[in-house]
Amino acid sequence: MKLNFKKNSAFVVAEIGNNHEGSFAIAKKLIQKAAKTGVNAVKFQTFKTNDFIINEEKKKILKKFEMSFDNFEKLKRLAHSYKLNFISTPLDLKSAKFLGKIADAIKIASGDNNYLDIIDLCLGYNKQVIISLGLLNPHETSKTIKEIINLSRSKLALKKISFLHCVSSYPVEYKDANLKRILELKKQWPNLKFGYSDHTKGIEACLAARVFGAEIIEKHFTLDKNFSSFRDHSLSADPNDMERLVLGIKNIENMTSKYSKFLSKDEKANKKIMRRQPFARKDIKKGDVIDNSNVKFLRPKVSTKPVNLNLFLGKKIKRNITKNSLIKLKYVI
Repeated sequence: MKLNFKKNSAFVVAEIGNNHEGSFAIAKKLIQKAAKTGVNAVKFQTFKTNDFIINEEKKKILKKFEMSFDNFEKLKRLAHSYKLNFISTPLDLKSAKFLGKIADAIKIASGDNNYLDIIDLCLGYNKQVIISLGLLNPHETSKTIKEIINLSRSKLALKKISFLHCVSSYPVEYKDANLKRILELKKQWPNLKFGYSDHTKGIEACLAARVFGAEIIEKHFTLDKNFSSFRDHSLSADPNDMERLVLGIKNIENMTSKYSKFLSKDEKANKKIMRRQPFARKDIKKGDVIDNSNVKFLRPKVSTKPVNLNLFLGKKIKRNITKNSLIKLKYVI
């Protein structure tokens, strides 16, 4: 199932990650809830704990979160049944080889954007590969992107690579979100696709990232921000948040996707009732000269064609005009 990137429309990913905490039932429920919010894809992390981490304390936690390859295959089928793309981040080579067979796209975590072995392996599967750019300063970012371009096997392969601006702290303080980096990345690499992977609390950063041109928006997703003490829940969007995020992005796209030099239909109509017209301040006799003593400029009661008000002052009236009557241009000499 190919990723459905649409012009002038962001691809929104509900990053489930490990918020299932090892429960297959919760993972299924997260997919079902995500489908109702209007996102394009769900994303997980796929790993064999002993193959990517050595810290014994963290191993104990992650071992509980680890799910079998068989369960991930079932989750992919469930995602597809809801017309959602299935994406996952491999955290070891064995998991990368597995995802190369079943995933619609593969995501490279910020912690592995310098692990060229796993990137090279994933680029070989002829799938979309999405790479987070956290932990990299601007010089390192350029170096990494150039290395990945060199790893891509053809121009076609390069079109299947996307990069996400990311700040690797949990949560990210608003002052550290550095969203203008998206503009710099797009300016420096105009032929590449860039997006944003969010770790702030709330949905504002994702909306702002879309304004700055992020084509992929990835936001952590949970059933409940107070689900447990596991760190990721508190910085995740719950179903209501995610629904508002998707709607907000669509609204932003409607507001920013095109430029028109013409007035809208509603504004054209309003122009006819909001532009002031000359009205008689008192009874005016034929031959009188129009000035501020006998004319006042007011918004009309009914729709009228806007006129240049400067065409009235100092001009003579051709006919008698009663108080509060509209003075039409044809009434003046």
